[in-house]
Amino acid sequence: MHFKARVGEKLADRILQENLAKAKPKFVDSRAKVMLELDDIEATREAAKQIRNRSLENLDLWLETFESKATEAGAQVHYARDSQEICKLVVDIARRHGVRKITKSKSMVTEEAGLNRALEAAGIQPVETDLGEYILQINDNEPPSHIIAPVFHKSKEEISDLFARTHNTPRKTDINELTREAREQLRPHFLSSDMGISGGNFIIAETGSVAIVTNEGNGRLCTTLPKVHVVITGIEKAIATLDDLSTLLRLLPRSATGQAITNYVSVLTGTKRPDEFDGPEHLYFILVDNGRADLIGSEFQDMLRCIRCGACMNHCPVYQTIGGHAYGWVYPGPMGSVLTPLYQGLENALDLPHAATLCNQCGVVCPVKIPLPELLRKLREKQVERGLRPLSERIALRAWAWVARRPALYALGTKIGVRYLKWLASGKDRIKVLGVAPAWTQGRDFPAPQGETFRELYARGQRDCAR
Repeated sequence: MHFKARVGEKLADRILQENLAKAKPKFVDSRAKVMLELDDIEATREAAKQIRNRSLENLDLWLETFESKATEAGAQVHYARDSQEICKLVVDIARRHGVRKITKSKSMVTEEAGLNRALEAAGIQPVETDLGEYILQINDNEPPSHIIAPVFHKSKEEISDLFARTHNTPRKTDINELTREAREQLRPHFLSSDMGISGGNFIIAETGSVAIVTNEGNGRLCTTLPKVHVVITGIEKAIATLDDLSTLLRLLPRSATGQAITNYVSVLTGTKRPDEFDGPEHLYFILVDNGRADLIGSEFQDMLRCIRCGACMNHCPVYQTIGGHAYGWVYPGPMGSVLTPLYQGLENALDLPHAATLCNQCGVVCPVKIPLPELLRKLREKQVERGLRPLSERIALRAWAWVARRPALYALGTKIGVRYLKWLASGKDRIKVLGVAPAWTQGRDFPAPQGETFRELYARGQRDCAR
């Protein structure tokens, strides 16, 4: 994933750093304020956790129930093992209905699949209609940097320049004017689209419905105007009842955007009936595995509780410093540091389990109480067990462990070490370059010790107290 190289690039990006600083309070402060509206925050989080656990413990039952109810309502349900099957199913459905243009609501699972590239290769035009995703699409198909606000890493000025260049219009800097220009560009696509594709925040087993939560009207235009609607979502999004949905909706918008409720909450069931004026004539569900089934019953099953709110990354000091693109795949932040190694292979994302301080800010704000630091620690253990860490690191840790099991030798080593570090500081309180481990001081100075170990300082303190 080239994480370390990307981190250096993002830290040196002055515009990105300014945009990240502006974005932090919008997510963090607004969430803190709106969560206080709940009568009992922890009880609500615990209830949501139990709902998600029950769903996962009986996932096969809820998927079968959902398929039965959705089919009764006129939908067709398909399952996709991986990205290739997702793309094949969508292209086959599109060809069956003579589709030439598809309008898409925001869906991270389609990002997993690389669906847009597959559609273009099949001669089908995909149009991203979420404002952030649309901006990224016209900017050379740039990937999103956040799962809720995909373009929050860009400034208004950058978007103004992009719109003027792409739309061949006078440059605008007023936000209302920019959003109006985007609507003017997208409205013809909505009216001429043959198929709509959406994700799904949840699928409800008892009714065969999909719930979609969004702040933009594009979601409803994608799901009700075209004759064909395809929902693509992960198998773990199944929940049992509408009552479960109502509990989860108390937390999802608050955790994601700091709102008590989003502008649009759509619960869509079946195809258009004879007495209805809008809705699809053909509805398809593509329920995606892509690594999810392997986590059921494993020590990483807790990760499947995730409701994709983004709170973990919004509060993560690492993500707040480097943004989302440094993580190298669809899911950034703490959730991505767990999901990417699990879905893409631990050997392909060696740095990500270490891209965290384990401060547990992510665990504290997660609405469904996923123990993210614990999962990251488990991934680190897996790396060590499989011999995936660098040889120098493994040798150093083995040497440290050997010394640490011998208290007298350990005490002697620390005594020599603190005196060496004091000498290296040359009377200053910081060490600019740590010779034996230079990587530690490439991006920060190392605090210089006083020249005595803790044991020595403690023993001296005891003697002073006795006197």
